[in-house]
Amino acid sequence: MKLSLLLITLLLISGANAADTPSTATFSVKGRQLFDACGEHFVPMGPNRMVFWLDRTGLSSFSEIAKTGANTVRIVWSTEGKPAELDAVLKNAFKQKLFPIIELHDATGDWSKLDLLIDYWTQPEIAATIAKHQRYTIVNIGNEVGDKVALDAYTKGYTRAITRLRESGYRVPLMIDAPGWGKDIDTLQAAGPALIKADPQKNILLSIHMWWPKMWGFDAARVRAEMQESVDADLPLIIGEFGDRWDDSEGGAIPYRTIVQTALEFDIGFLPWSWGPGNKPQKHLDMSDDGTVEGLTGWGREIMLDETYAIARNAKRTHLQNTGECP
Repeated sequence: MKLSLLLITLLLISGANAADTPSTATFSVKGRQLFDACGEHFVPMGPNRMVFWLDRTGLSSFSEIAKTGANTVRIVWSTEGKPAELDAVLKNAFKQKLFPIIELHDATGDWSKLDLLIDYWTQPEIAATIAKHQRYTIVNIGNEVGDKVALDAYTKGYTRAITRLRESGYRVPLMIDAPGWGKDIDTLQAAGPALIKADPQKNILLSIHMWWPKMWGFDAARVRAEMQESVDADLPLIIGEFGDRWDDSEGGAIPYRTIVQTALEFDIGFLPWSWGPGNKPQKHLDMSDDGTVEGLTGWGREIMLDETYAIARNAKRTHLQNTGECP
């Protein structure tokens, strides 16, 4: 009888300790496909949200985004974000059955600031916070870091970033934006194999921002060809940003229907910009006028709810998202 009680006590203590310890499991990339911490295939679909500036905890945003059936939210963050704030925003996203992709916006368009981002991520308290939530988090090292960046410099810079984050204990997938303000898919495709090879965990996602309007030579055929090239190379591509148009001119139209329909065909995740409000001066990119589902208009209703290619009709949540546990 005493032995049985001792055994039960030890099991309870063991279970309590396990519950307080971050799971060693996280997302994993195999070939060009992403799998959640339970090994279930996962295709990210959900909006970008300027959380850091507009809704620091994400509480009001995430509950509304979740109503659309989205399975992901890409979170705009900053190196000014404190560990406790980061902890709260990641936790709040997962509570709403959204897998968070957290990105730093401080170096947008500025290659010289890559190390600023690396230094933030490798702070012990920040690394520990990510580890706490690693079962369901993806780290997008930096948003659109750099304008025109040579292939060698781009590869070396992100190899350094990967090495330092892994040395700091990061197990989560590291998502890497293309240079050229996120638009340069040629450099991303060329550097991709070397960046994956540089990662001891081979857990890399390559993110392209398809701000590709007609006036810059991007028609439907070119968009599809670029996506096909990444598929043929077995690269783990994700569309980190895109909109319906760059501006209101005829040449400003972006072939977004081709982007989404091709992404669905190839099982490529896509993250439209952005939930809104907050876009200035390009207010047309606000999917919601007031941050609610009821406030979705035009581009927002189309991509989130109404069309056959909308996120509401195509996003799938994994067992882990729905229950918090593996099957």
